[in-house]
Amino acid sequence: MKKNMKKVIALLGAAALTLSLAACGGGNDASSGNTQEADTAAENTEAVAEDAEAVDAAEGEENQESAEADISGSLTIWEHAFSFEPSLKDVIAGFEAKYPNVTVDYEIKDDNYYSILATAIQSGDGPDLFWTNGSVNPTMGDYVSNGVCEELTDKIDYSLMPEAAMELTKIDGKSYSVPWLTMDTRTTFYNIDMFEENGWTVPTTFSEFEELLGKIKDAGITPISLCPNSQWSTLFAFEPVLAAYDVEYTKGLADYSVPAAGEEVKGCLNKMLEWGEKGYYGDNWLGVADSNAQILAFTTGNAAMTIAGSWEVSTISENNPDLNYGAFAIPGEDGTTGLVGTPANGFSVNSASENMDAALAFANYCATLEAQTIWVQSQGSVSASDQIEASTDIAKMISESGKGNIYTSWQSVLNYHSKDGEANNLWDQDFSKVFTGGMSVDDFCDEITAVMD
Repeated sequence: MKKNMKKVIALLGAAALTLSLAACGGGNDASSGNTQEADTAAENTEAVAEDAEAVDAAEGEENQESAEADISGSLTIWEHAFSFEPSLKDVIAGFEAKYPNVTVDYEIKDDNYYSILATAIQSGDGPDLFWTNGSVNPTMGDYVSNGVCEELTDKIDYSLMPEAAMELTKIDGKSYSVPWLTMDTRTTFYNIDMFEENGWTVPTTFSEFEELLGKIKDAGITPISLCPNSQWSTLFAFEPVLAAYDVEYTKGLADYSVPAAGEEVKGCLNKMLEWGEKGYYGDNWLGVADSNAQILAFTTGNAAMTIAGSWEVSTISENNPDLNYGAFAIPGEDGTTGLVGTPANGFSVNSASENMDAALAFANYCATLEAQTIWVQSQGSVSASDQIEASTDIAKMISESGKGNIYTSWQSVLNYHSKDGEANNLWDQDFSKVFTGGMSVDDFCDEITAVMD
């Protein structure tokens, strides 16, 4: 049927060409008549070409549909947390609509995920696809070394993915997973009503941010709630402050062209300690026990702002559903803003899968704009792609505040570029000590520098 259609189009093209030649051979006919006939012939030829393109496009779609129909079987996917279950179910539904002969089951392994996965893989009962944290921790690399993860470099269409997302997929320059374009970032949450009542505005430079801290303190309100006793809480505040304190240094973290614990890091840490001495975290901030207490101080109106992970949105809303709050990225002195963090990693393909064609088809579907949009919007997450709009107002606000700039996490540099991850271990045990007075900034930076590549 397709070949016959092409023959008809070819004949129509020949007929159009014959009409054109006849018009040109009109002898002494008026030139306007010849021009009109030539234009008509040209229009016919253009229409024929458009028909040919339409047929080719239809054939491509039919071939794709045929290929999808040829893939059959069943798949099992393992995810590591129940918070991702609704998104996974929606993605599976989208995949099964395109691949009607493939049945996908999933399991959520919320406790001891890695040990359960390792046991299943070693016994030959591993799932066809499974979540890993990508190159963020050693697990995927270990699986690659042991031939567990299928190499996906030339098997997945990664054209949608920004470089920050692709880095999560790579071990020794080759890709073994598909990332999700949800952005795990850090932001400054602020109490909109409190700002409006006091005439405060979102700062546009780093100097304005510091001036704002002083104004809030002078009004008798704690400017920022912060927990100094958690290395994670202090990290999620330090990284966005560092990005504003020295924009060019932060950009240099992406290719490790700047020292991990140089003068810029020392200056930023000393600046944050200076803020503590001025009371910008509250008079009793050293007694804030954990991140929950930090968020609670903000949601109850005891602090005008808190600097924390974007994922704290759900906790903030649960603590105080009526809180009118927004978010902004602390700007550099020149007004530059960006978001510190990375997209999230998704699934790897088990090299031992007995349904490899179906497993690769699912991985490829996960890399499409359709699947990525489903995942990002169902998660209510900050989007790591300009092509995917965040689904909630606060996520949109966080996304837009970064103006498309994504910065590498300082802590990730410690993990990737130190000897056997030693710098990350030192950060884990000593970073909060810098804020509580248990270690000086210089001593901390010196010990980090000593173990970096």
